[in-house]
Amino acid sequence: MSLKRLFVAAAVGGSLFVLSCAPGSGPAKVSTLDQVVQRGVLRVGMNPGYRPFETLNARGEWEGFDVDLARYLADQMGVKLEIVQTEWDPVIPNLAAGKFDIILSGMTRTPKRALGCLFSEPYFKTGQVVMVSASKHPRGSLRSPMDLDRPEVVLSTRLGSTGEVAARKIFTRATIKTFDAEAEAALEVDAGRADAMVFDQPFAYLHAAEASGKVYVVADQLTSEYLAVAARKGDQDLLGWLNLTLFEFKHGPKYAQTYRRWFGRDPAPLDF
Repeated sequence: MSLKRLFVAAAVGGSLFVLSCAPGSGPAKVSTLDQVVQRGVLRVGMNPGYRPFETLNARGEWEGFDVDLARYLADQMGVKLEIVQTEWDPVIPNLAAGKFDIILSGMTRTPKRALGCLFSEPYFKTGQVVMVSASKHPRGSLRSPMDLDRPEVVLSTRLGSTGEVAARKIFTRATIKTFDAEAEAALEVDAGRADAMVFDQPFAYLHAAEASGKVYVVADQLTSEYLAVAARKGDQDLLGWLNLTLFEFKHGPKYAQTYRRWFGRDPAPLDF
């Protein structure tokens, strides 16, 4: 008898069944989607500080556009939501290690990041802009953002963000200074220690509106980017469910309601 394969014949109800037992055979792996449903909890990895997408308020509660979207996903799945706080730099390795089921944290999908995870269809369109120190560069003094591409100019941004990628790619002569959180990078501009900050448009406009004239945003958008949900490599069934549910979210009333809540205006017609 072969040690590699064992065949067992059994007569049941007059029929002959052949059962094959081979190395590596056994019950099929339960998909992440099935695990979430069976567990009754969707675990979402988030890094706080990216207003108005995800942040912790004064009471220590999560709030923001992405938080509302995460609740929508959990509701559609019929499970509870658990937000798992994570550092930004290892967020994709933490997903791969199973610390949470998906990443929903204002993440721009990029080919480099897609080497470590699967990305859903986009749920939000954004881009990088320049938020300028009014004390260093009064309104009207810059003809374009490229006027800041000088060696004596300091540009702040968040470490590991697409803002850092854009800053280093576009402003090759300026000094790039990175911080662990976008709030820290913004404070450098408020205080005049940095000339400007390169970061996502929603955060920049919100911060500028609250900064009492200390900063302003240059209207030119440097890039066009798309936020997406990340799943583990191999989680194709979960990815399919996410794409379907995100389509329903974007094209139903919930998207406009959520957008108005966090941005104070109606969204532009969707082109993604």
